[in-house]
Amino acid sequence: MIVGINGINIRGEKKKILNSLISLLKQKKFIVYISEELAKTFNTSEIKVYTERNISKIDFIISFGGDGTLLNTVTSVGSKKIKILGVNVGKLGFLSFDVYDVFEKIIDDIQNNNYTLEKRSVVSLLPKNEIINKNFALNEISVVKKDSSSMIKIHCYIDNKFICTYWSDGLIIATPTGSTGYSLSCGGPILTPESKNLLITPISPHNLSLRSIIVPDNSKIILKIEKQKFNFLVSMDSRSYTFKGEQKFIIKKSNFNVNLIQPNSFDFFENLRKKLNWGFDIRN
Repeated sequence: MIVGINGINIRGEKKKILNSLISLLKQKKFIVYISEELAKTFNTSEIKVYTERNISKIDFIISFGGDGTLLNTVTSVGSKKIKILGVNVGKLGFLSFDVYDVFEKIIDDIQNNNYTLEKRSVVSLLPKNEIINKNFALNEISVVKKDSSSMIKIHCYIDNKFICTYWSDGLIIATPTGSTGYSLSCGGPILTPESKNLLITPISPHNLSLRSIIVPDNSKIILKIEKQKFNFLVSMDSRSYTFKGEQKFIIKKSNFNVNLIQPNSFDFFENLRKKLNWGFDIRN
């Protein structure tokens, strides 16, 4: 079995942990490749490097870091059906598992095909153009003001039916996976991963009556950004692109999923309590 490892800026103690993981994988007869990104700070002549051109040979990829690294891994995998295991050596790691909990047992479980494969929905931005070559996101697509303290004005439609005009710092279109990220910090609700919905969450709206709205994930969300003097950002997870002037974007559920490896014992609600202190109360 061929396993790839992706990581960003791996140094110090993280490098020692990664060496231990690689030794374990080799001991269990895995063929190990590392990503081009990881090779920047983990240079070794003993391990081959995979690229986006030959990534299809990989059976599964270990995302070694935090949630940002996992999103970076998703970007490189794209529509290919490569499985991803998130191993957390970052700060929060809501989408990945703490490294000391996962090492040997989950590797054994993968070898024995004893795990759950979660198919997480993805959103895409249309039209695809020369500025944006990877037009999809696992967490969210956001339109955010950039060069001014002035608000951005966004007209929003669902399946060509007008919802409202948002006067705000921006707008987030989040997947169920992304509901625990940027959208949550802007007051949006949490969706369970298997929910077949999308979230529309305004960022600091200039209207107290505007809150998040949940729509079916087969909806076509149309955003018309009114012409203004200043630039604004369109972000897909951690990738941002600058636009100016009047623009129209269509956001839809992608025709592919991201395949995340989860231990059979994984409990989404336990993860909420553990990582986000969900429901924390000293009376409990």
